[in-house]
Amino acid sequence: MEIKFKMRRLIMAIVMILPIISADKINAQATSQDSIVCTQFEKDLKSYSIDINRLEKSNKKDYKALSKIYNNIITTFEKLPAELQKKYEKVTSLYYNSACYNARSGNKKKALECFEKVADYGNESYSWAKVDSDLISLHKDERFKKALARLAEKTDYSGMLKASKTYTADKKEYQFNYANPNDPNLVRLRTTFNLDSIAGSGNEISKIKNIMYWVHDIVRHDGSSYNPDQKNAIDMITLCQKEKRGVNCRMMAQILNECYLAMGFKARFVTCLPKVMIDDCHVINVVYSCTLHKWIWMDPTFAAYVTDDKGTLLSIQEVRERLRSDLPLVLNEDANWNHKSKQSKEYYLDNYMTKNLYHLECINNTGFNTETYIKGTTDIPEYESNHYYVDLCPPGYQPDNKTRNSIVTTDDQHFWESPYKNQ
Repeated sequence: MEIKFKMRRLIMAIVMILPIISADKINAQATSQDSIVCTQFEKDLKSYSIDINRLEKSNKKDYKALSKIYNNIITTFEKLPAELQKKYEKVTSLYYNSACYNARSGNKKKALECFEKVADYGNESYSWAKVDSDLISLHKDERFKKALARLAEKTDYSGMLKASKTYTADKKEYQFNYANPNDPNLVRLRTTFNLDSIAGSGNEISKIKNIMYWVHDIVRHDGSSYNPDQKNAIDMITLCQKEKRGVNCRMMAQILNECYLAMGFKARFVTCLPKVMIDDCHVINVVYSCTLHKWIWMDPTFAAYVTDDKGTLLSIQEVRERLRSDLPLVLNEDANWNHKSKQSKEYYLDNYMTKNLYHLECINNTGFNTETYIKGTTDIPEYESNHYYVDLCPPGYQPDNKTRNSIVTTDDQHFWESPYKNQ
């Protein structure tokens, strides 16, 4: 049941939003009574999340117990005044979990009520909901069909991707630059972790995969973790080992990116974004293969790469176009999340990444400490003029995350051109 990872991510989201919507912040903009209500709600959420995590770890799921907890969360949420409900908007994703567990435990009426709320809020993926095995018992019900149709209007990511316009050439000027493997910090990275040994003595593709698997194994993914101040591979790996913690997908991709650069591979970390930001995005890596003469997809969070039906490794560009054209895609068999839940092609590609491939973003310069903030160095105009983000978007689309130091392009050929073009 691939929804396992999604459930864990949503539970983490409960805890993650609590510091964001703290009682202290509410005090400044609400009444004292509101503050008291919010403080109690947050305590309830923490208590519920502990019970859910305990039940989730069981090999045999107690669906009735889990549905009861989710129903209690929803009841508690719905007792909040309307204005306060808006402050906890991410909690509405728990209606989906409640629909799943109530459907599994045989409470069809409650499952349908929750799924109709899912359609109202429109925070969940239509393409996943229509194939989710947890909801099979609802499929023939007219209420479910109508709610699913309403959800499609908001989150039919496959339809959005297919409807996006074809990339066109433009005259935007920019250049991607890659740190030299002889950079002292990259040399230090290579020797500190003995990356030559990790990469092995095999061919180019074997080395690329080995490094990706190593990062996946040595650092745990934790989407709710705070970003460390020093965003380089050495410090982040050391911090994770010392504190026994994980990092989010962006930090994992930056660790892998520096490892590739240290080994002489041209590489970028790529922010993969939805058309409309609802809950999250995802960050993966591309590394240029001189053997295949193209950028290839490597995702350290899920130890994932993608091939066609003949086993040829694919690029982000190729995966995106195949999703748009319903052409065959194959996810590696051992793709997984933290060695706890196996990833399927249906969830990872057809749902999660279909959502997150509407537009793409890369920083123009990649190297050691690429996104580490250094006061007096990375906050000066000279730095910003030389460090900017390039957004590859379908024609006619403007990203809602656009920053002042970004370039929007519709030219995929320039965006994905060989790093050795002018050499």
